[in-house]
Amino acid sequence: MNLSTIRLSDFFKGIVLKKLTPTETDPAVSNGHEYQGIKAFLEVFGKPENGEKIYMDFTYLYVSDNELGVEEAAGQLSCYDCRWNQEKRAAEYRLYYKDNVVTEKTKAGDYLILAEKKDGSLWAIVIERDSQALSDILLSFNINSESNLQKFAEISQETLRKRDISPLVASLLHALGIPHPNDNEILGEMLEKFGEHFPATGVFSAYARSVSNYPDANAASADEVIVDWYNTEEYLFHTFENYLINKRLNESLSPESFLEYAKSVLNRRKARAGQGLENHLESLFLARNVRFSRTPLTEGKSRPDFLFPSIEAYQDMNSPEDLLHMLGVKTTCKDRWRQILVEADRIQKKHLLTMQPAISSSQTDEMIKHGVQLVVPLSIHDSYSAKQRLWLMDVEDFIAEVRTSQTLLRIS
Repeated sequence: MNLSTIRLSDFFKGIVLKKLTPTETDPAVSNGHEYQGIKAFLEVFGKPENGEKIYMDFTYLYVSDNELGVEEAAGQLSCYDCRWNQEKRAAEYRLYYKDNVVTEKTKAGDYLILAEKKDGSLWAIVIERDSQALSDILLSFNINSESNLQKFAEISQETLRKRDISPLVASLLHALGIPHPNDNEILGEMLEKFGEHFPATGVFSAYARSVSNYPDANAASADEVIVDWYNTEEYLFHTFENYLINKRLNESLSPESFLEYAKSVLNRRKARAGQGLENHLESLFLARNVRFSRTPLTEGKSRPDFLFPSIEAYQDMNSPEDLLHMLGVKTTCKDRWRQILVEADRIQKKHLLTMQPAISSSQTDEMIKHGVQLVVPLSIHDSYSAKQRLWLMDVEDFIAEVRTSQTLLRIS
């Protein structure tokens, strides 16, 4: 299943974005309600002429990693030349916004995307700083998270034509009224297979692999396979979940029933979040003949996600420690990467696999300091700085290292 059948250029006439500053967001710094650095905005959306003041109605969205999803509000921008009729002075355009529930939540460091769809509708999308949502969107736009975007920058049509989209970006497109071409077909298939209930996580992961581009794990590189499996499951999950939630919300629910249902949805998301990726890695390791133990008990209550080549080899004090490996798995790191530091005491160098793009240099420096080696699929490497890429491992690298150790331990 190819998520790249969507190209953002098919739906958007123009897109600009910038990183918001305290002056633009914090009433304690400035209450001017003005967006700054607007040259690219004027080039994409047009300039007011003859002293007019133009008003543009936008639909605002606030996107974060909050499990409750996307928040929406109506908003308006106004733009004019504040130096009109000052013949000896160059034009100076101002762009102001009116308050709404989204702008009131916005903080410095959040990103603002202003977009015009080809149907003429205008969208202002605020992406929470340091969120997985922001990382995915910047990767889709081919922008490094450490870029200094204090002014609006235009996203070229060439970039929008070439970039594949992540499942998270696909979900955002749903909020903009842009369904994925496969939605109806794949939803019908899932309803026929599973009824109107999610199956066990392992069953759903296996289904995602079976309908992915690579049902055979050896049909492409380990990096391509794991990204495709992960993206396929994420897309399937959100497609199925959206259907189930909308169906339930169309029923008559008491406030208590609604809250209970919302709680069950959040619990399902949290329980599934990392398990799917671990399921896919397990299948990949089996296909590549890599020996491992999954979530074995090591010291105390410690259970690393994967231990190589086995818990038996780990417990054998004759096994050289430098030939033992552990792998923690987290779809996103944030500060949770430190959890693996207390797992598998015999292994000093901890490997951590994540699907998170564009982790900051300060955070990866901390990982290096604590002996953590980050493993990231190759297609995500470009979101990291040149210096970080010299240190990153991809999935093929990791499998090769583990298999070499397995050979030296004489384990077949």
